[in-house]
Amino acid sequence: MAAINATASAASTLSHHPFYFSPTPSVIPAISDKYLSLLLPIITYWSASLAYHALDVLQLPFTEKYRIHESKELTSKNRVTVTRVIVMVAIQQFIQTVLGLLVLEDDATGLKQTFADHAQNVADLAHVIRSFVSHLAPPSTAPSLIRLLDGTKDANRAAWWLYWWGIPVAQFWFAFFIMDAWQYFWHRAFHESRFLYRHFHSHHHRLYVPYAFGALYNHPVEGLVLDSAGAALSHFLSRMTVRQGIVFFTFSTFKTVSDHGGYAFPWYLDPLHLIFPNNAEYHDVHHQMRGLKYNYSQPFFVHFDSLFGTRISAEDFRALNKSGAKRSPGSRSKEEKSGPATASSSGTEEVGKQEVSLPAGAQARAVSAVKPSHAAQNPPSLRRSTRKAEVETDVTDKILGQRDLDAKLTCTIESYIAKAGATVA
Repeated sequence: MAAINATASAASTLSHHPFYFSPTPSVIPAISDKYLSLLLPIITYWSASLAYHALDVLQLPFTEKYRIHESKELTSKNRVTVTRVIVMVAIQQFIQTVLGLLVLEDDATGLKQTFADHAQNVADLAHVIRSFVSHLAPPSTAPSLIRLLDGTKDANRAAWWLYWWGIPVAQFWFAFFIMDAWQYFWHRAFHESRFLYRHFHSHHHRLYVPYAFGALYNHPVEGLVLDSAGAALSHFLSRMTVRQGIVFFTFSTFKTVSDHGGYAFPWYLDPLHLIFPNNAEYHDVHHQMRGLKYNYSQPFFVHFDSLFGTRISAEDFRALNKSGAKRSPGSRSKEEKSGPATASSSGTEEVGKQEVSLPAGAQARAVSAVKPSHAAQNPPSLRRSTRKAEVETDVTDKILGQRDLDAKLTCTIESYIAKAGATVA
């Protein structure tokens, strides 16, 4: 009798499905899973964008305190119209849909995945667990090792948990890693190559002040390579099912919109901050003129920035700007007016109460102190301002963790200006 009960219990464990699994031909009856994996990210993109746009329009006091930029900056600093952004995003989504139709698994594969013999798969996995554990430990301690998987000594339950939860979660994390790697190195290449930046990536940086609708505003070639191909590759290498692809594509789309939404919400309003350090405030640094050579990572984590020395937090970036030279009230350089794609012929730096005109090539070194030989020829008040600037430079160097900024970081502001096709004075 005990043996019969044990067998029945094992069969029940093997055939049980988790709450998220639906043994039906499609998640939504009116559309196949493959088409849903292509359609739902687009619906999510525009729905989330409309939600952020509503916050921009309503300007609720509760949300306004988390806005990164003032609302007037959306039109005063950006160099592309909202209409143009919407059209280009629609073009990119059309291209990504065509790519998905060509490379994603067909409906027959999706049905095969859904109606697979999951109970037998769990049983096979349980057999693998027992065989693996038996080679690691004697029979007396094997149950204790199995217990590490799900808290029980039952290999069938451990295999069920691994099959329905452990492996799928690992697939998602691996897909996140692949997408982050793909986007980091391509994103950095689009910045460091003059040809790629001038002809392709400079389009995205016409949005000096990011907003949700512009999350996928790119040149179509960049959108295909950086976003669409990266997502398809991540899905393929992680060996996700079609239904996992629905979740992965939709979530990564929402995450991208959120990162361009323009609001630095705390973690209790945006719980994704607890898991993903790459957020709107982090990515906004990259859209600023002085932040172009930082924070290439997107859309999930920041470890590649940390590994390759291109990471700077929003707090340190604000300190960097604060420690740098101040412009005269009301003045804005041409770089700020036109974004990274246009060069400025001159700029101003305020030292004490005196404004000094600088060529465009010198603006990247705005935090540097005035040379001592020059200061020695000026009144004591200007020399005191010079010493203050030198102290501020030391603060900047400590923030960046290096003395020579241009030698360590990706490239200089002059090179970004040159990539846009302008001439540095």
